[in-house]
Amino acid sequence: MVSRVCLVSGGTGGHLMPALVLARALRARGHDPVLVTEGRDVERELLRRELPDVVECQLPSARGSRLGLPFWLLRATATARRLLREQHVDAVVSTGGRPSVPVGLAARSLGLPLFLLEQNAITGRANRWLSPLARRIYHGLPAVHATTARSLLTGTPLRPEIGRIDRQVAREELGLPLQASVVLVTGGSQGARSLNETVPKALLRIAARLPQRPLHVLHLAGLGRDEDVRRTYANGERDVLAQVRPVAQDMARLFAAADLVVCRGGGTTVAELCAVGRAAVIVPYPHHKDRQQLRNAEVLARAGAAVIVEEPQLTVDFLADLLQALFADPQRLAAMGQAARGLQTGDPVATILADMGVEQGPAAVAPTAPPAPTAARTMAGGVP
Repeated sequence: MVSRVCLVSGGTGGHLMPALVLARALRARGHDPVLVTEGRDVERELLRRELPDVVECQLPSARGSRLGLPFWLLRATATARRLLREQHVDAVVSTGGRPSVPVGLAARSLGLPLFLLEQNAITGRANRWLSPLARRIYHGLPAVHATTARSLLTGTPLRPEIGRIDRQVAREELGLPLQASVVLVTGGSQGARSLNETVPKALLRIAARLPQRPLHVLHLAGLGRDEDVRRTYANGERDVLAQVRPVAQDMARLFAAADLVVCRGGGTTVAELCAVGRAAVIVPYPHHKDRQQLRNAEVLARAGAAVIVEEPQLTVDFLADLLQALFADPQRLAAMGQAARGLQTGDPVATILADMGVEQGPAAVAPTAPPAPTAARTMAGGVP
Protein backbone atom coordinates (compact mmCIF):
# COMPACT_ATOMS: atom_id res chain seq x y z
CA MET A 1 0.00 0.00 0.00
CA VAL A 2 1.31 3.46 -0.95
CA SER A 3 1.16 5.95 1.94
CA ARG A 4 3.50 8.99 1.66
CA VAL A 5 3.50 10.33 -1.89
CA CYS A 6 5.95 12.88 -3.29
CA LEU A 7 4.61 14.93 -6.19
CA VAL A 8 7.22 16.68 -8.34
CA SER A 9 6.44 19.38 -10.87
CA GLY A 10 8.12 22.34 -12.48
CA GLY A 11 7.79 25.18 -14.94
CA THR A 12 4.19 26.13 -15.62
CA GLY A 13 0.77 25.94 -14.05
CA GLY A 14 -0.10 23.22 -16.54
CA HIS A 15 2.43 20.96 -14.83
CA LEU A 16 1.82 22.12 -11.28
CA MET A 17 -1.98 22.25 -11.13
CA PRO A 18 -2.53 18.48 -11.66
CA ALA A 19 0.03 17.85 -8.92
CA LEU A 20 -1.88 20.17 -6.57
CA VAL A 21 -5.16 18.46 -7.41
CA LEU A 22 -3.64 15.08 -6.58
CA ALA A 23 -2.14 16.51 -3.39
CA ARG A 24 -5.55 17.78 -2.31
CA ALA A 25 -7.12 14.39 -3.06
CA LEU A 26 -4.43 12.64 -1.02
CA ARG A 27 -5.18 15.00 1.88
CA ALA A 28 -8.89 14.10 1.60
CA ARG A 29 -7.91 10.42 1.92
CA GLY A 30 -5.96 11.08 5.10
CA HIS A 31 -2.45 11.22 3.63
CA ASP A 32 0.20 13.92 3.94
CA PRO A 33 1.75 14.53 0.49
CA VAL A 34 5.09 16.20 -0.25
CA LEU A 35 5.58 18.59 -3.17
CA VAL A 36 8.89 19.29 -4.91
CA THR A 37 9.20 22.33 -7.23
CA GLU A 38 11.79 24.71 -8.63
CA GLY A 39 10.43 27.63 -6.61
CA ARG A 40 9.57 29.85 -9.59
CA ASP A 41 7.30 32.87 -9.16
CA VAL A 42 4.40 31.20 -10.96
CA GLU A 43 4.77 28.14 -8.74
CA ARG A 44 4.81 30.20 -5.55
CA GLU A 45 1.71 32.10 -6.67
CA LEU A 46 -0.21 28.90 -7.45
CA LEU A 47 0.81 27.33 -4.15
CA ARG A 48 -0.21 30.43 -2.22
CA ARG A 49 -3.65 30.35 -3.84
CA GLU A 50 -4.35 26.63 -4.02
CA LEU A 51 -2.55 24.74 -1.24
CA PRO A 52 -0.48 27.06 0.96
CA ASP A 53 0.11 24.58 3.78
CA VAL A 54 1.40 21.62 1.77
CA VAL A 55 4.89 20.33 2.65
CA GLU A 56 7.01 21.90 -0.12
CA CYS A 57 10.65 21.21 -0.91
CA GLN A 58 12.78 22.93 -3.54
CA LEU A 59 15.76 21.65 -5.48
CA PRO A 60 18.93 23.65 -6.18
CA SER A 61 18.50 26.17 -8.99
CA ALA A 62 19.56 25.12 -12.50
CA ARG A 63 20.45 28.62 -13.62
CA GLY A 64 23.52 29.01 -15.76
CA SER A 65 24.87 27.57 -19.01
CA ARG A 66 23.96 24.20 -20.44
CA LEU A 67 27.47 23.05 -19.69
CA GLY A 68 26.58 23.20 -16.02
CA LEU A 69 23.47 21.03 -16.33
CA PRO A 70 25.25 17.69 -15.65
CA PHE A 71 26.69 19.11 -12.42
CA TRP A 72 23.27 20.48 -11.44
CA LEU A 73 21.70 17.08 -12.14
CA LEU A 74 24.19 15.34 -9.85
CA ARG A 75 23.70 17.90 -7.09
CA ALA A 76 19.90 17.96 -7.46
CA THR A 77 19.67 14.15 -7.48
CA ALA A 78 21.69 13.95 -4.28
CA THR A 79 19.43 16.58 -2.69
CA ALA A 80 16.35 14.68 -3.87
CA ARG A 81 17.62 11.40 -2.39
CA ARG A 82 18.05 13.11 0.97
CA LEU A 83 14.59 14.71 0.76
CA LEU A 84 12.87 11.44 -0.10
CA ARG A 85 14.54 9.67 2.82
CA GLU A 86 13.89 12.49 5.30
CA GLN A 87 10.22 12.74 4.30
CA HIS A 88 9.77 8.93 4.43
CA VAL A 89 8.34 8.88 0.90
CA ASP A 90 6.83 5.64 -0.41
CA ALA A 91 6.19 6.64 -4.05
CA VAL A 92 6.91 9.49 -6.47
CA VAL A 93 4.58 11.04 -9.06
CA SER A 94 6.07 13.25 -11.77
CA THR A 95 3.85 15.68 -13.67
CA GLY A 96 6.71 16.95 -15.81
CA GLY A 97 9.19 19.80 -15.75
CA ARG A 98 12.90 19.96 -15.05
CA PRO A 99 12.91 18.98 -11.34
CA SER A 100 11.12 15.73 -12.24
CA VAL A 101 14.34 14.27 -13.65
CA PRO A 102 16.55 14.34 -10.52
CA VAL A 103 13.64 13.32 -8.27
CA GLY A 104 12.76 10.45 -10.61
CA LEU A 105 16.38 9.30 -10.66
CA ALA A 106 16.53 9.55 -6.88
CA ALA A 107 13.36 7.48 -6.54
CA ARG A 108 14.79 4.77 -8.78
CA SER A 109 18.07 4.70 -6.85
CA LEU A 110 16.14 4.24 -3.60
CA GLY A 111 13.91 1.51 -5.01
CA LEU A 112 10.75 3.64 -4.81
CA PRO A 113 7.98 3.23 -7.40
CA LEU A 114 7.84 6.08 -9.93
CA PHE A 115 4.59 7.11 -11.64
CA LEU A 116 4.41 9.62 -14.50
CA LEU A 117 1.48 11.86 -15.36
CA GLU A 118 1.67 13.21 -18.91
CA GLN A 119 -0.95 15.85 -19.68
CA ASN A 120 -0.01 16.28 -23.33
CA ALA A 121 -0.66 14.19 -26.43
CA ILE A 122 3.12 14.14 -26.96
CA THR A 123 5.18 13.09 -23.95
CA GLY A 124 7.28 15.95 -22.60
CA ARG A 125 11.04 15.76 -22.41
CA ALA A 126 11.34 15.09 -18.67
CA ASN A 127 8.73 12.33 -18.66
CA ARG A 128 10.19 10.88 -21.84
CA TRP A 129 13.59 10.53 -20.16
CA LEU A 130 12.00 8.97 -17.08
CA SER A 131 9.57 6.63 -18.84
CA PRO A 132 11.91 3.59 -18.86
CA LEU A 133 12.08 3.86 -15.05
CA ALA A 134 8.34 4.28 -14.45
CA ARG A 135 5.97 1.67 -13.10
CA ARG A 136 3.03 3.37 -14.80
CA ILE A 137 2.48 6.29 -17.22
CA TYR A 138 -0.87 8.08 -16.91
CA HIS A 139 -1.97 9.95 -20.04
CA GLY A 140 -4.24 12.97 -19.93
CA LEU A 141 -4.91 12.83 -23.69
CA PRO A 142 -4.66 10.04 -26.28
CA ALA A 143 -0.97 9.70 -27.08
CA VAL A 144 0.29 10.55 -30.57
CA HIS A 145 3.12 8.04 -30.47
CA ALA A 146 3.05 4.34 -29.66
CA THR A 147 2.52 3.49 -26.00
CA THR A 148 3.50 0.54 -23.84
CA ALA A 149 1.79 -1.94 -21.54
CA ARG A 150 2.51 0.49 -18.69
CA SER A 151 0.41 3.28 -20.27
CA LEU A 152 -3.07 4.14 -19.02
CA LEU A 153 -5.39 6.78 -20.47
CA THR A 154 -6.93 8.43 -17.41
CA GLY A 155 -7.48 12.09 -18.29
CA THR A 156 -5.86 14.96 -16.42
CA PRO A 157 -6.63 15.64 -12.72
CA LEU A 158 -8.63 18.87 -12.48
CA ARG A 159 -10.14 20.91 -9.66
CA PRO A 160 -13.34 19.10 -8.63
CA GLU A 161 -15.46 22.19 -9.31
CA ILE A 162 -14.46 22.34 -13.00
CA GLY A 163 -17.54 21.44 -15.04
CA ARG A 164 -19.88 21.44 -12.02
CA ILE A 165 -21.00 25.09 -11.95
CA ASP A 166 -24.23 26.12 -13.68
CA ARG A 167 -23.91 28.78 -16.41
CA GLN A 168 -26.66 30.97 -14.94
CA VAL A 169 -25.16 30.83 -11.45
CA ALA A 170 -21.69 31.66 -12.83
CA ARG A 171 -22.98 34.66 -14.74
CA GLU A 172 -24.95 35.99 -11.80
CA GLU A 173 -21.86 35.75 -9.58
CA LEU A 174 -19.73 37.53 -12.20
CA GLY A 175 -22.35 40.20 -12.89
CA LEU A 176 -22.90 39.08 -16.50
CA PRO A 177 -26.29 39.12 -18.31
CA LEU A 178 -27.63 35.63 -18.95
CA GLN A 179 -28.32 36.33 -22.64
CA ALA A 180 -25.02 38.11 -23.39
CA SER A 181 -22.22 36.79 -25.61
CA VAL A 182 -19.28 35.99 -23.31
CA VAL A 183 -15.69 35.22 -24.33
CA LEU A 184 -13.01 33.87 -21.99
CA VAL A 185 -9.46 34.66 -23.10
CA THR A 186 -6.59 32.91 -21.33
CA GLY A 187 -2.96 32.38 -22.22
CA GLY A 188 -2.24 30.05 -19.31
CA SER A 189 -0.57 30.81 -16.00
CA GLN A 190 2.10 33.01 -17.62
CA GLY A 191 -0.12 34.74 -20.16
CA ALA A 192 0.46 34.92 -23.91
CA ARG A 193 1.66 38.11 -25.56
CA SER A 194 0.14 37.30 -28.95
CA LEU A 195 -3.31 36.73 -27.41
CA ASN A 196 -3.03 39.87 -25.28
CA GLU A 197 -2.16 41.99 -28.30
CA THR A 198 -4.46 40.52 -30.96
CA VAL A 199 -7.64 39.23 -29.28
CA PRO A 200 -8.79 42.55 -27.73
CA LYS A 201 -8.44 44.35 -31.07
CA ALA A 202 -10.36 41.59 -32.88
CA LEU A 203 -13.15 41.66 -30.30
CA LEU A 204 -13.38 45.44 -30.45
CA ARG A 205 -13.72 45.23 -34.23
CA ILE A 206 -16.66 42.79 -34.21
CA ALA A 207 -18.57 43.92 -31.11
CA ALA A 208 -20.78 46.42 -32.93
CA ARG A 209 -21.79 43.76 -35.48
CA LEU A 210 -23.08 41.22 -32.97
CA PRO A 211 -26.86 40.87 -32.60
CA GLN A 212 -26.60 40.85 -28.80
CA ARG A 213 -24.63 43.80 -27.55
CA PRO A 214 -22.50 44.56 -25.65
CA LEU A 215 -19.94 41.77 -25.86
CA HIS A 216 -18.59 40.66 -22.47
CA VAL A 217 -14.97 39.52 -22.16
CA LEU A 218 -13.19 37.74 -19.32
CA HIS A 219 -9.48 38.17 -20.09
CA LEU A 220 -6.66 36.59 -18.06
CA ALA A 221 -3.52 38.40 -19.19
CA GLY A 222 -0.83 36.85 -16.98
CA LEU A 223 1.12 38.23 -14.04
CA GLY A 224 2.29 41.78 -14.71
CA ARG A 225 0.56 42.00 -18.10
CA ASP A 226 -2.96 43.03 -17.22
CA GLU A 227 -2.58 46.83 -17.25
CA ASP A 228 -1.72 47.04 -20.96
CA VAL A 229 -4.61 44.73 -21.86
CA ARG A 230 -7.04 46.69 -19.68
CA ARG A 231 -5.93 49.90 -21.41
CA THR A 232 -6.57 48.40 -24.86
CA TYR A 233 -10.15 47.51 -24.01
CA ALA A 234 -10.74 50.87 -22.29
CA ASN A 235 -9.63 52.78 -25.40
CA GLY A 236 -12.05 50.85 -27.61
CA GLU A 237 -15.78 50.80 -28.22
CA ARG A 238 -18.33 50.72 -25.44
CA ASP A 239 -19.78 47.60 -27.07
CA VAL A 240 -17.06 45.57 -25.29
CA LEU A 241 -17.22 45.20 -21.52
CA ALA A 242 -14.03 43.53 -20.31
CA GLN A 243 -13.03 42.13 -16.95
CA VAL A 244 -9.23 41.90 -17.12
CA ARG A 245 -7.22 40.07 -14.48
CA PRO A 246 -3.63 38.82 -14.31
CA VAL A 247 -4.73 35.36 -13.08
CA ALA A 248 -7.87 33.83 -11.59
CA GLN A 249 -8.72 31.65 -8.61
CA ASP A 250 -12.20 30.90 -9.96
CA MET A 251 -11.46 29.27 -13.30
CA ALA A 252 -14.42 26.93 -12.94
CA ARG A 253 -16.76 29.94 -12.74
CA LEU A 254 -15.12 31.68 -15.70
CA PHE A 255 -15.34 28.57 -17.90
CA ALA A 256 -18.98 28.05 -16.90
CA ALA A 257 -19.90 31.63 -17.82
CA ALA A 258 -18.27 31.60 -21.27
CA ASP A 259 -19.84 30.78 -24.63
CA LEU A 260 -16.42 30.57 -26.29
CA VAL A 261 -12.85 30.24 -25.03
CA VAL A 262 -9.81 31.67 -26.83
CA CYS A 263 -6.69 30.06 -25.40
CA ARG A 264 -3.37 28.28 -25.77
CA GLY A 265 -3.30 24.50 -26.14
CA GLY A 266 -1.73 23.26 -22.92
CA GLY A 267 -2.78 19.78 -21.84
CA THR A 268 -4.54 20.99 -18.69
CA THR A 269 -6.42 23.69 -20.61
CA VAL A 270 -7.61 21.12 -23.15
CA ALA A 271 -8.75 18.85 -20.32
CA GLU A 272 -10.66 21.74 -18.74
CA LEU A 273 -12.41 22.48 -22.05
CA CYS A 274 -13.56 18.85 -22.16
CA ALA A 275 -14.77 18.93 -18.57
CA VAL A 276 -16.83 22.11 -19.00
CA GLY A 277 -17.94 21.38 -22.57
CA ARG A 278 -17.01 24.69 -24.20
CA ALA A 279 -16.20 25.62 -27.79
CA ALA A 280 -12.67 26.92 -28.27
CA VAL A 281 -10.39 28.80 -30.60
CA ILE A 282 -6.93 27.47 -29.78
CA VAL A 283 -3.71 29.27 -30.69
CA PRO A 284 -0.96 26.72 -29.92
CA TYR A 285 2.34 27.93 -28.52
CA PRO A 286 4.56 27.79 -31.61
CA HIS A 287 8.05 27.34 -30.13
CA HIS A 288 7.96 23.77 -28.77
CA LYS A 289 10.10 21.59 -31.04
CA ASP A 290 7.59 18.75 -30.87
CA ARG A 291 4.59 21.12 -31.27
CA GLN A 292 2.91 19.52 -28.26
CA GLN A 293 0.25 22.22 -27.94
CA LEU A 294 -0.72 21.76 -31.58
CA ARG A 295 -1.08 18.00 -31.04
CA ASN A 296 -3.21 18.67 -27.95
CA ALA A 297 -5.45 21.03 -29.89
CA GLU A 298 -5.83 18.49 -32.67
CA VAL A 299 -7.54 16.12 -30.22
CA LEU A 300 -10.34 18.68 -29.90
CA ALA A 301 -10.29 19.77 -33.53
CA ARG A 302 -10.72 16.19 -34.80
CA ALA A 303 -13.83 15.90 -32.64
CA GLY A 304 -15.22 19.18 -33.96
CA ALA A 305 -14.79 20.89 -30.59
CA ALA A 306 -12.20 23.53 -31.49
CA VAL A 307 -10.80 25.66 -34.29
CA ILE A 308 -7.01 25.84 -34.45
CA VAL A 309 -5.38 29.14 -35.41
CA GLU A 310 -1.62 28.88 -35.88
CA GLU A 311 0.45 31.86 -34.74
CA PRO A 312 1.28 33.10 -38.31
CA GLN A 313 -2.49 33.23 -39.00
CA LEU A 314 -3.21 35.26 -35.88
CA THR A 315 -3.98 38.66 -37.35
CA VAL A 316 -6.71 41.01 -36.18
CA ASP A 317 -8.58 40.66 -39.49
CA PHE A 318 -8.46 36.85 -39.56
CA LEU A 319 -9.43 36.44 -35.92
CA ALA A 320 -12.23 39.02 -36.13
CA ASP A 321 -13.79 37.22 -39.11
CA LEU A 322 -13.52 33.84 -37.34
CA LEU A 323 -15.00 35.05 -34.06
CA GLN A 324 -17.85 36.85 -35.81
CA ALA A 325 -18.71 33.70 -37.78
CA LEU A 326 -18.75 31.61 -34.60
CA PHE A 327 -20.94 34.02 -32.66
CA ALA A 328 -23.31 34.22 -35.64
CA ASP A 329 -23.90 30.47 -35.33
CA PRO A 330 -24.89 29.64 -31.72
CA GLN A 331 -25.91 26.13 -32.75
CA ARG A 332 -22.34 25.48 -33.89
CA LEU A 333 -20.96 26.78 -30.59
CA ALA A 334 -23.30 24.46 -28.69
CA ALA A 335 -22.34 21.47 -30.87
CA MET A 336 -18.63 22.20 -30.36
CA GLY A 337 -19.16 22.27 -26.60
CA GLN A 338 -21.01 18.95 -26.66
CA ALA A 339 -18.20 17.44 -28.74
CA ALA A 340 -15.65 18.59 -26.16
CA ARG A 341 -17.62 17.09 -23.29
CA GLY A 342 -17.83 13.80 -25.18
CA LEU A 343 -14.02 13.44 -24.91
CA GLN A 344 -14.04 13.06 -21.11
CA THR A 345 -12.59 9.84 -19.73
CA GLY A 346 -14.18 9.73 -16.26
CA ASP A 347 -12.59 10.62 -12.91
CA PRO A 348 -8.80 10.87 -13.40
CA VAL A 349 -7.99 11.40 -9.71
CA ALA A 350 -9.85 8.32 -8.47
CA THR A 351 -8.44 6.20 -11.29
CA ILE A 352 -4.83 7.27 -10.72
CA LEU A 353 -4.86 6.87 -6.94
CA ALA A 354 -6.58 3.49 -7.16
CA ASP A 355 -4.07 2.27 -9.73
CA MET A 356 -1.20 3.47 -7.52
CA GLY A 357 -2.60 1.54 -4.56
CA VAL A 358 -3.42 4.58 -2.43
CA GLU A 359 -5.97 3.56 0.19
CA GLN A 360 -8.12 5.59 2.55
CA GLY A 361 -5.99 6.85 5.41
CA PRO A 362 -6.92 6.96 9.10
CA ALA A 363 -7.61 10.72 9.07
CA ALA A 364 -9.61 10.87 5.86
CA VAL A 365 -12.11 13.67 5.36
CA ALA A 366 -15.00 13.90 2.95
CA PRO A 367 -14.04 15.04 -0.57
CA THR A 368 -15.22 18.49 -1.72
CA ALA A 369 -17.21 17.10 -4.65
CA PRO A 370 -18.65 13.70 -5.55
CA PRO A 371 -16.50 11.72 -8.00
CA ALA A 372 -17.64 11.22 -11.58
CA PRO A 373 -17.92 7.69 -13.01
CA THR A 374 -14.56 6.16 -13.87
CA ALA A 375 -14.00 5.16 -17.47
CA ALA A 376 -10.23 4.89 -17.85
CA ARG A 377 -8.75 2.31 -20.13
CA THR A 378 -5.37 0.71 -20.62
CA MET A 379 -3.78 2.05 -23.79
CA ALA A 380 -1.78 -1.07 -24.60
CA GLY A 381 -1.95 -4.25 -22.57
CA GLY A 382 -2.16 -4.49 -18.80
CA VAL A 383 -0.07 -3.81 -15.75
CA PRO A 384 3.30 -5.56 -15.93
